[in-house]
Amino acid sequence: IALHHSSLSPDTRQWVEDGLKDGYLRCVVCTSSLDLGVDFSPVDRVLQVGSPKGVARLLQRAGRSGHQPGVESRATCVPTHAFELVEVAAARHAIAAGHVEGREPPDKPLDVLVQHLVTVALGGGFVESELLAEVRTAYSYRTLGDDEWQWALDFVVNGGDALHAYPEYKRISLDDGRYVVGDRQIGTRHRLSIGTIVGDAQIEVRYLNGPSLGTIVENFVARLKPGDRFLFAGRVLELVRVREMTAWVRRANSSRGAVPRWTGANLPISTELGEAMRAKLADAALGVLDDPEMLAVAPVLRLQAKWSCIPALDELLVERVKTREGHHLFVYPFAGRLVNMGLAALFAYRLGQIQPLTATVTATDYGFELLSPEPAPLDEALA
Repeated sequence: IALHHSSLSPDTRQWVEDGLKDGYLRCVVCTSSLDLGVDFSPVDRVLQVGSPKGVARLLQRAGRSGHQPGVESRATCVPTHAFELVEVAAARHAIAAGHVEGREPPDKPLDVLVQHLVTVALGGGFVESELLAEVRTAYSYRTLGDDEWQWALDFVVNGGDALHAYPEYKRISLDDGRYVVGDRQIGTRHRLSIGTIVGDAQIEVRYLNGPSLGTIVENFVARLKPGDRFLFAGRVLELVRVREMTAWVRRANSSRGAVPRWTGANLPISTELGEAMRAKLADAALGVLDDPEMLAVAPVLRLQAKWSCIPALDELLVERVKTREGHHLFVYPFAGRLVNMGLAALFAYRLGQIQPLTATVTATDYGFELLSPEPAPLDEALA
C-alpha cells in the first residue's frame, strides 16, 4: 500500500506511479493528483471515499480503472456519513441520464490577459496591434473590445486607476515601438507568481538529517509549536523548528498527530449533483426508494419526514429552532457550499433590512444557517 499526494516529493510520487504501472503496488491512497494524465492499466477498481463532489469527477476517477480497450471501469463509493448515500444515488442517476457538468470556456478573462501581456513582454516584447490581433484569434477573446484591451494594457503599463501610484505595478513599458519588461525584479516576480490557481503558501518539510518529504501549507504549520506531532507522507512527525520556509522534523514515537487540510478538500458539490440530490429526495418524499443507497438511508429520511419534511422539487426547506445558543434558521437549497454562503449573506442582508439583525453565518454543501440572538423576521420577509 502506498500514498500519493501533490504535496509529496517528486521522487516519492514517481515511485508510486511506477508501482501502479508495474502492478507491484496492491493499493494506493490518493487525491485528485492521480485524476488526470496517467495510464495505469493494472488498476482493477477505484474506491471513492466520501463525496465525489461532482458527476464528471466521479466518472473521471472511475476511468482510472480498467484503462485499456474492452475492459470495464469499476468504482465503489464509500460514504462517510448518511447523506453521502443520497449523493452516490444521485450521481448514478445523473450519469445514467447524461447530466454531466459542462465545460464552458471563460469569456474574456481579463486577469489571464493581463498575465499574458507581461509574459509576452518578457519573451522579447510585443507590438500592440500584432498582439491584439493574435489574442482575438483565441476563442475566449474573440469578442474582446478595444476598451477592454486598453484597460488591460493600461493596467500593466501604469497600474490602472487604483495602483498607478506604485512603481512595482508598472510592469511593462514602451521601448522603440515594442512593449517590454525593463525591470529584472518584476520579471522574476512574474515568473514565480504566474498562474490563476489560488493556493496557500507552501513550507518544505525536511528531516533534520535526511531528505525532503514534500511541502505543506503554511497556515497549518503556523498553528504548530516545537514538539507538536502531525501526520504527513504516511508518517507521524514531530516538529523541531521552522526556519526560512522549511519545517525541520523528526520521526515521532506516536501513532497520532494533527492532520493538515488542503484547499482541494473544500471543493463544493456541483450544480448538477445538487439538482440530482434534490430529485432523489423528491422521489423519497413520494415513497420511491429505488436504489440500494436510498433504501439504506431510508431510516434517516423517515426521521426527517417525521420531525420536519422532505422537500419536493418545487419546494425550499426552511427550518427554525431555538436553543440556548440563540435562534437558528436553516435553509436547504442543495446548491453547493460556495453558492450557499453567498445566499446566506444575501438572506442576512435582506432580513436585516426588515429589522436590525446580527447573525452568524455557516454554510455546507446542502444548506446554510443563520444564528442570531433574536428571531429572524422570516414571516415578514415572505409576506
